[in-house]
Amino acid sequence: MIAAGTRAPAPSTARQRAVEEFEAIEAELARRSLRRFVGLAWPIVEPNAPLKWNWHLDVLCSRLEAVTRHEVNDLIVNIPPGCMKSLLVSVFWPAWEWATDPALRYLCASYGQHLSTRDNLKVRDIVTSPWYQKHYRLGLRGDQNAKTRFDTYAGGWRIGTSIGGPGTGEHPHRKIVDDPHSESQARSDAEREEAIRWVDGTLSTRGTALGAATVLVMQRLHQKDMTGHFLDRGGFEHVMFPMRFEPERADLRDKRKIAGELLWPALFPEVKVRDLELRLNPYGAAGQLQQRPAPEGGGLFKRAWFPVLEVSPAGAAARRCRGWDTAATPGGGDWTAGVRIADAGEKASPRWIIEDVVRGQWGPADVDKEMLGAARRDGRGCRQREEREPGSAGVTVIAAHTRLLAGFDHKGAAISGDKVVRAGPLRAQAEAGNVGLVRGPWNEAYLSELENFPNGEHDDQVDGSSCGFNDLASGPQAIRMVDVAWG
Repeated sequence: MIAAGTRAPAPSTARQRAVEEFEAIEAELARRSLRRFVGLAWPIVEPNAPLKWNWHLDVLCSRLEAVTRHEVNDLIVNIPPGCMKSLLVSVFWPAWEWATDPALRYLCASYGQHLSTRDNLKVRDIVTSPWYQKHYRLGLRGDQNAKTRFDTYAGGWRIGTSIGGPGTGEHPHRKIVDDPHSESQARSDAEREEAIRWVDGTLSTRGTALGAATVLVMQRLHQKDMTGHFLDRGGFEHVMFPMRFEPERADLRDKRKIAGELLWPALFPEVKVRDLELRLNPYGAAGQLQQRPAPEGGGLFKRAWFPVLEVSPAGAAARRCRGWDTAATPGGGDWTAGVRIADAGEKASPRWIIEDVVRGQWGPADVDKEMLGAARRDGRGCRQREEREPGSAGVTVIAAHTRLLAGFDHKGAAISGDKVVRAGPLRAQAEAGNVGLVRGPWNEAYLSELENFPNGEHDDQVDGSSCGFNDLASGPQAIRMVDVAWG
């Protein structure tokens, strides 16, 4: 009942007040729930695309909230591209945390500066929006408000940089590593390892006194990518959801039960996933979609292509070549591998026979010993070919080994094209059923490396095979001398 002499509030004013009260309640609930916050902030970032929620986002929200509560300090998230990994981890989560604690500091790194800058701008769009300012009142300093860095008046900041880039002199509370490798960088041992060295040597030292949390989010690209490195190191909580459900390697938080069931059918239905699988090729689909760097049954090389023979069908006078990929780090690092291949003749099936593999993590003296021993066992009729690394160091190594193997047909093989290109001719013959293995204790390690190539931890045996096969298949006839018993 309205008291006499007072005027009832205008209907529009009462309605507006009710709306404002409802919005304030929603904003407060969103402050306490990352999922609610994403729902409210979504139109700021994606105004033309409605939000389609999925169960895996609930899991990710819960784990990020656990980092906020200091229950989890180091987190790895592996999910397929397009499944909101960057938006949720690199954009919405920091903006959500700032709504409660604007003093938090974020150091965010991706393989390319353009990615870090993109996400920086999206965070800034959220925190400067009228909705966010109305309910959370975060103040950004005008004197430090650039694309790659902006600061809050409460002492917080966000820096977006690239792997190996600037901006790492500060000490953050959160270190977010989002897509540390591009696909091409992951295939390069040097670039992949350089990214890991930067994270280990530079990023890891930032924020130690603040108890900084590290969150890595990416799709798998190689067995020894950043995820593989962190998992080997230990101490990280790991969330992994492949595009198609695989019961034998399922994350316990995965809601799916049926093999092959899709992760997000509302956004990625069967027809779209099949198209992605075709366009990505087996390795791309295995790593980027399934979070498994090597496809089941093999990728570029499949185990089933290589019949295992009890004895070599190649006679003593057959053309042979042992291809070498040498290293010089005893007990660790790269391996030295020598792969002997024989040409059993055009009428033989299979024609090309992998007869023997020697492999070890040897220092220079032991590499020399093993190469000389293998050459003596192979005989003078077997070529010895060695990949020649670029530069003067490669020339020096080849010259030294040529002197070591005096009397044998040893030469350096110039490297042209990447590893996948060099392995192409051998792969074509293997796929056609023209390559076999002689049974030996080296078979399992050899086949395992081939089926994981080019995303496996090692590729020394593949490189040795490519070197030997390419020379044998296209080079001049070797001198045929019967001076050993082939074994």
